[in-house]
Amino acid sequence: MSDNEILKVADFSRYPAGRDAGDGDFNGLRYRHEFLQPALERASERHGTLLVSLEGVLSFGSSFLEEAFGGLVREGGFSKEELHRLMKVYIGKESLRKYEASIWKHIESAVKKQ
Repeated sequence: MSDNEILKVADFSRYPAGRDAGDGDFNGLRYRHEFLQPALERASERHGTLLVSLEGVLSFGSSFLEEAFGGLVREGGFSKEELHRLMKVYIGKESLRKYEASIWKHIESAVKKQ
């Protein structure tokens, strides 16, 4: 078994947006709970990495990115250091670089809930 896993956001939605179910089916909370957090837990268990591919996504809602990625620190039990070690972001094309920067910004600014 490989130590690395690829998670393609476009397999979830080409237009992921919103924070929670009230914002539609392709929201950040659902993505974090059903896809992102389980994949990161698998990567952690096998001492591997998760490559989150943004390729194929046409745009992201900022609330989606904050909930999905910032939520990993705020509520998901991951530290910022763990995420830098476990997760890599693949953009595919230069126009998606702003979303990669936004992902890391949301992770860095997240505060763990007490």
